[in-house]
Amino acid sequence: MNRVWAVAKNSFVSAMRMKTAIVFMLLLIVLLPVMSLTATGDGTVKGRIQSFLSYGLGLTALLLSILTIVVSCHTLSADIKNKRIYSVVTKPIRRFEIVLGKVLGVVLLDVLLLLVFSSVIYVLALQMPRFVKTTDEELALLDNEFFTARTALKGKYDYEMITARAQQAFKNLQDTGQLDENKNKQAVLKELTEAARYSMFSAEPGGTVIWEFENVKPLDPNDSLYVRFKFNASQVPPDELFYGVWYVGDYRQMKNGQETMKTPIYAVPRKDVSKTIREFQVPAQAVAEDGYLAVLFFNEPENNSTIIFSEEDGLEVLYKAGNFSENYVRAVLVIFSRLIFFAVLGVSLTTWLGFPVAILFCFVVFFTGVINGFITTSFDFIGANLALFYSFTIKPIIWLLPKFDENYNINKYIVDARLINTGFLAMALISLAVKSLILLFAGFIIFAKRELAKVIV
Repeated sequence: MNRVWAVAKNSFVSAMRMKTAIVFMLLLIVLLPVMSLTATGDGTVKGRIQSFLSYGLGLTALLLSILTIVVSCHTLSADIKNKRIYSVVTKPIRRFEIVLGKVLGVVLLDVLLLLVFSSVIYVLALQMPRFVKTTDEELALLDNEFFTARTALKGKYDYEMITARAQQAFKNLQDTGQLDENKNKQAVLKELTEAARYSMFSAEPGGTVIWEFENVKPLDPNDSLYVRFKFNASQVPPDELFYGVWYVGDYRQMKNGQETMKTPIYAVPRKDVSKTIREFQVPAQAVAEDGYLAVLFFNEPENNSTIIFSEEDGLEVLYKAGNFSENYVRAVLVIFSRLIFFAVLGVSLTTWLGFPVAILFCFVVFFTGVINGFITTSFDFIGANLALFYSFTIKPIIWLLPKFDENYNINKYIVDARLINTGFLAMALISLAVKSLILLFAGFIIFAKRELAKVIV
């Protein structure tokens, strides 16, 4: 272990002397405080802090990822190119200890820099309300909607009803002779299912949309729930405002009459613009004893427009399930796991590739992780036609690629005060740990077999 630590210490010191590392550190030292003072967001205090955290964490993760790739690809390849490796391998040290030491040195650099700059971002975010005049109401809003960690629940949708509606519509087309004979049954059913799903989440003037939730369990029954929504409209009025009333509570009680109600149903009249995320607060007492909750939207007839909520991000209910500090630490851990992956990737590649090819490959992997969802979807389409070839060749390679987008984008968790739950954190860490170990062992094997120099007589 002392031999590994000696290599790691030497790699760490060499990395700290690199001009690239110094430039990146200076950039973050200068840019983070400037961003905290100049961030505007939507003009509110909450918007400013959201904007700063989003760009601050994003910039830190980006620059440290690039720095990790550069340093990890340079540390071993430079020793081989400059023949310094000859004075190392002749000592009583094994090849795998050299590789492990190089990785550990880069990881130590990441630990130091990520700890420093994530702490700077955290402190600046907490102090930003003091930079401007912030009212007590705004501070309370920050505590409830930003400096916290909330669980987000999607509504329980009746897909059986959607399927039944589509099949009934198909039967009606058959019975009336309106079925297009040029289309096969599956294509027509797919279109009718999409139409039925659309109708489930749209309300004509005077109509309603209802979402049902189960297992809603706020930490404190005296706390609040937050309904977050976004909608589109068939036509926009001159003032761009749409009027509606939201009803939140145990809507099952309405079937039995007002006299049997055990929990209140809250009515929240609102006027909102379309295509913009909005959020409102109701008491957690609206949740039934068994954890059931319903949210109903009534579209006022005066709108003269159909209100459409998408299935993906149309509506969700949030409630407090943790605190901001713990959630922030979890986000930093996810970023750190990515840096470890790139440290292992860079060093492992340079056990058999030169610096230019290795760093190019690392950047391809990095940018692939940024758009992983798009790439995975594309390959899945190919895999439907070439299932056997896809399963044994492309699919394992896709699995090895990291994921930084969609649900793995930690910025959206922090900015929207969403809880990074233990299951997601464990899955993200274990997935990258397994991939890193595979790459590390591959590097061990390749470097052990590699011929560093030839004896010429």
